[in-house]
Amino acid sequence: MRILVVGSLPPSESARAEALRVEVVGLLAEGHTVEVVALDPVATAHRYLTMGGIPGCVRIATMVSGFDSVVVQLQPGLPVRERAGSLERNLSLVALSFALRRGRQVVIRLERLDDLPGGAGGRAALFLWRSAERIVVGGDDQRAAFFAAVGRPAEAMVIGSSREHDVHEVDADDLGWGEGTDTSAENVLELVRKRAARERRQLAASESAHFAGWDRLPASGTAFTELDSAVSQSPQGPRTPGDLARSALAVADRRPLLRPAVRVVRAGFRSARALLQPDRSD
Repeated sequence: MRILVVGSLPPSESARAEALRVEVVGLLAEGHTVEVVALDPVATAHRYLTMGGIPGCVRIATMVSGFDSVVVQLQPGLPVRERAGSLERNLSLVALSFALRRGRQVVIRLERLDDLPGGAGGRAALFLWRSAERIVVGGDDQRAAFFAAVGRPAEAMVIGSSREHDVHEVDADDLGWGEGTDTSAENVLELVRKRAARERRQLAASESAHFAGWDRLPASGTAFTELDSAVSQSPQGPRTPGDLARSALAVADRRPLLRPAVRVVRAGFRSARALLQPDRSD
């Protein structure tokens, strides 16, 4: 099946992102074709939503057709902005419910009830839950909290996370491929992720220079984006307007007050490039 997954994979590290990573790896291992669309511009994904909230829900509505299944991981900003009022929250939930009704075999993931601003209760939220064939929450305790907030009209469709995950870091050297070790795709990906996290911690301890996106990582480290790549290299010829724009974004990214604007610009750049370049997913 072709499956659309909407949600942010690592980085950054969180129980929510790790749970979605385990879900995606499981789908790939089952032989499905998966396309990931993320809200967080530094997350691993094929495509990115330029905005969350209601505009993000409208964008999702244009994506779901053509997929055999849709998996949506709810998180702050998707579908509800973190600082949204009650009216905006209700409109966002209804907008996402209408968007998902255009899809097939919809699965909604809610790792923790706190990941949905305003909680899981309310009439607008009920519209959203009814748009899904299955609702996955982060464990038995979260399932009980979900029923406490929503009631039990759809108890059969709400399940705890079926794929075990553990976000506690261990030394990656302990995970080397010894004789008889299970070298599955999931274990390989887990090893690479843990070694990358350890290297970021080592970079932080060495007091190396600040890179664009540094403090948006789960542990101090580097986030090197496509827009920043030209900044780190000595230009071989005259600087182009694109080089100047990248340099300006890199400088602005070091200013805390300007970082939200920089993230919007970078997300817009990725969306524009995705529209202009041929689709390679087919």
